[in-house]
Amino acid sequence: MKKIIVVDDSRFFCALIEKQIIEQTPYGVVTCSSLEEAKIVLSRLDKESIQACLTSYRLRDATEGEAIELFRSHNIPTIVLISDVTARLRSRFWQLRVIDYVLKHDKYAINEIINTLSRLERNPNNKIVIVEDSKTSAKMLQILLEVHQYDVMHFNNPKQALDYVKYHQDVKMVITDYNMPEMDGCELTRRLRRLYSKQELAILGMSGAGQTIMSANFLKHGADDFIIKQSFLAEEFYLRVNSYLDRLNTYQELATAASYDYLTKIPNRRHFFEVVEAMHEAAIRHETPVTCAMIDIDKFKSVNDEYGHSVGDEVLRKVAETIKSSTRKSDVVARFGGEEFCMYMNGMSAENAQPYFEKLRQKISDTIIHVEDYTLQVTVSIGLNSKLEQDLNQMLEKADKSLYEAKETGRNRVILNSNLAEVSCS
Repeated sequence: MKKIIVVDDSRFFCALIEKQIIEQTPYGVVTCSSLEEAKIVLSRLDKESIQACLTSYRLRDATEGEAIELFRSHNIPTIVLISDVTARLRSRFWQLRVIDYVLKHDKYAINEIINTLSRLERNPNNKIVIVEDSKTSAKMLQILLEVHQYDVMHFNNPKQALDYVKYHQDVKMVITDYNMPEMDGCELTRRLRRLYSKQELAILGMSGAGQTIMSANFLKHGADDFIIKQSFLAEEFYLRVNSYLDRLNTYQELATAASYDYLTKIPNRRHFFEVVEAMHEAAIRHETPVTCAMIDIDKFKSVNDEYGHSVGDEVLRKVAETIKSSTRKSDVVARFGGEEFCMYMNGMSAENAQPYFEKLRQKISDTIIHVEDYTLQVTVSIGLNSKLEQDLNQMLEKADKSLYEAKETGRNRVILNSNLAEVSCS
């Protein structure tokens, strides 16, 4: 478990923040009341085990921020606690590359600290692309972003940046200068917006002072915000970047929650149809073999009645995990509701579908599920349809009829297209 070091000479504050960090984050906490204690802790801890440090600017044995310098000398992400801040202190904090400073007596201080720690945890998964032909400006931006643990890439050629972002959907933000060779920043912004909405990608434009119309141009072309280089402040920059990425991540989390089943963590029925309808249209155009499968856990009600719903939930998770681990990248699997799952397999012919699903059926029946004080196994019935239909719902209905036949003729078996083609357990 990674740790947060808290350095403050108030035992009450240390206890309060320790409780909140432990309750709301995945981290442990080590508290110190002085600079000397902090030095001892650092000498004993593996630096790789330290996620971040939260330290007061003034301690009884370090009144001028020496603790900040100590942690930053070890390249540890540092949040500063301070009672009041001046322009001189602000400047010093950003020179030391701290993560942030928090006004200690603000009633929202602890919430702000927890939010910052949560942001640090997810920032390595936030990829930011800098498009800037000035090495000096690009380096400055890269240093600032890497302090906050962002995954940063730099391109000095906007066309190369466009190609990269086009094929890497994990990019969350693009920061682009205006004056660049081959393509200016507004044009790059316009092309990026053709690919990604504001809910998928944040774009910050940058340019020099004296170009008053530039902000409007960037915003008109789809940028989220604009920064003038000459009036650049690290604090303002962080606030803008964090704000847009917080918004983006929140939207994507909500979108994921709407598209994925909360229990099994696989797509739900709604997401299945959103994705598969376009796939099915392409399969019809190209006459691609397709197999639809309906999978149902046998006697699942008995599991809930005998062992309880918490055991039933674990059975659902385990079956979903087994199905998901057996799919190809091109397959779509979803929980359709209750104990029923659906699969759409592009390029899967009837000849290949039957042995494939027999192996899956056997794999599920062989899986031993350990939950609470119980050990149990379950079986599934599987109905298949490999006849390409113009209408996706017709394909699913025929797969469902095959499933019904599998249930009626003994369960724990695979039946294809509601005909005599059958594979069952021996």
